[in-house]
Amino acid sequence: MIVLGLSGLPNSQRRRSEARPDIDPLDARICQGLDSAAAILVDGTLVAAASEERFDGDKGTGALPRNAIRYCLDEAGVRPEDVDVVAHGFDYDRHRRAFVLSREYFDEVLSSQTVRDGLTEAGWPVLAERLRPVEHHRAHALSAVVPSGFSRGLAVVSDGMGEVDSLSVYRFDGAELEKLHSQPIAASLGILYSIGTRFLGFQFNNDEYKVMGLAPYGDPERYREVFRKLTRFDADRGSVVIDWPTGALSDAEDGYPNARALLEEQTFTPKTPDGSIQRDEADFAAAMQECLTELVVALVEHWLDRTGERDLCLAGGTFLNCKSNQSIAALPGVERMFVQPASGDDGTAPGAAWAAAAEDGQSFTVTGPFDPYLGPEYSRDDVLAVLEARPDLRWREIGMGEEYLAAAAEDIAADRIVAVFHGRMEFGPRALGNRSILARPDGDHIKDRINSAVKFREAFRPFAPAVHVDDRDRLFVTRGLDPDQYMLCTAAVRPEAKAMLSGIVHEDDSARIQTVTPALNTTFATLLEKVRDRTGTGCVVNTSFNVKGQPLIMDPATAVDTFSRIALDRLYIEGFVVESAVGTS
Repeated sequence: MIVLGLSGLPNSQRRRSEARPDIDPLDARICQGLDSAAAILVDGTLVAAASEERFDGDKGTGALPRNAIRYCLDEAGVRPEDVDVVAHGFDYDRHRRAFVLSREYFDEVLSSQTVRDGLTEAGWPVLAERLRPVEHHRAHALSAVVPSGFSRGLAVVSDGMGEVDSLSVYRFDGAELEKLHSQPIAASLGILYSIGTRFLGFQFNNDEYKVMGLAPYGDPERYREVFRKLTRFDADRGSVVIDWPTGALSDAEDGYPNARALLEEQTFTPKTPDGSIQRDEADFAAAMQECLTELVVALVEHWLDRTGERDLCLAGGTFLNCKSNQSIAALPGVERMFVQPASGDDGTAPGAAWAAAAEDGQSFTVTGPFDPYLGPEYSRDDVLAVLEARPDLRWREIGMGEEYLAAAAEDIAADRIVAVFHGRMEFGPRALGNRSILARPDGDHIKDRINSAVKFREAFRPFAPAVHVDDRDRLFVTRGLDPDQYMLCTAAVRPEAKAMLSGIVHEDDSARIQTVTPALNTTFATLLEKVRDRTGTGCVVNTSFNVKGQPLIMDPATAVDTFSRIALDRLYIEGFVVESAVGTS
């Protein structure tokens, strides 16, 4: 059985831009159906998955993922007519009646017919019987449940909004889901955090990670009561309650001005972000982060206690928040934990595919950790063709082997900043060693060097460490649960390790770690072993190979072009070592 899974709503962004051509860029992503992606299952095995943004360069696009679809079909070696089911990670069709006053919007944006029309236009034959809408939160839940390898447990989904819910709790047995609890959009934790993000002058539904990075610089005490008056956990119902005043969530498309005005009345007037750390803004971010963490911890703990389950699966954009995930992982009721690496809406592409396959009786067997390296890879000849067209660069070929990885390790040990481009691209927002910028974690002013000269981003933004599994426990305090492997959980840095990890230690002495194992990424693990041989520590700074506003780099041409424009010392790409024509010592 071949199932193609899709995420996104093809007409959503176009409709919004046409209706509001003067929209504030900070509000441009206040629409449903972003982060489009495609994934393909062949007889229950996830063969490929990729976000459309990696192909067209439009970060977070919700457009029909034509390029991602083409890649998935090619990787699986099938044609459109070979696909048995096209599963889509939204099912608004069952809620058609709720849109009686906005039928035109429903038909143009939300209806599954929009996906059918888009695929038909792209040349897909006879879709009427093959297209299967999947409830959004069900797709999210199965995106974590199936690859976790857990036979039974608790699954929690939290995002901005699905069709009508913003949070869902399920008990699962295999791929069977029993919904235990749900919350309406008015009580959305995702929307609360996004409104706070917009209040601070960052882009709604895009820059929440910046607020997470700013929070450790602040003191939550100043604005703690603002959030405690606004939110609470109802232990009787096992529900998060957000007491927005009447009208606070109106005019959503204009950036929730009433909700932001309410926050301003109770706190301060934010300054336009300039990349620096302002006390008011940092304290607000700290209070909001604390609020989110307290609420999700209370929610998860309640439902674990109520069900008696010990294995936990998490998905939805809320669970890309690494600080909250760390507190959840610390709960004594959690025995095993898995967070889908693509917890945003891109993850609903494989989730919808798994849902459709399960409905048709497909069983799934998971062995070993979930492999997120599901995107395109390129050959030596692909890279060579790009390099031969760049006389402005110097390069040499070593080949993918011990000498190549040793050269990269030598550069890192010498405090050079390098980019690596190897193997298949990661699925999800984190760079996990195949499309990464790497450096010594104790390099000279390494954080400032990367932020200002390479990434061109805010100075407060933290960097993450990639650490070999054999070095993890002497450097970090962690329970070693699955999220650590995908940069989805922070961990405390051991006091004695702070000096050797100065470039990745955040203000609260934590770090967003990626534990690298030979089983999941042999090449990256070997590189870290060689770094350890030279520095004594199998740990590096790992940040995504891109610049501000650019999606994670996918193809060799973009990799080489980006390298040539920023202050990287060398590029290691599929056995080639590239440097500028001026050279590096």
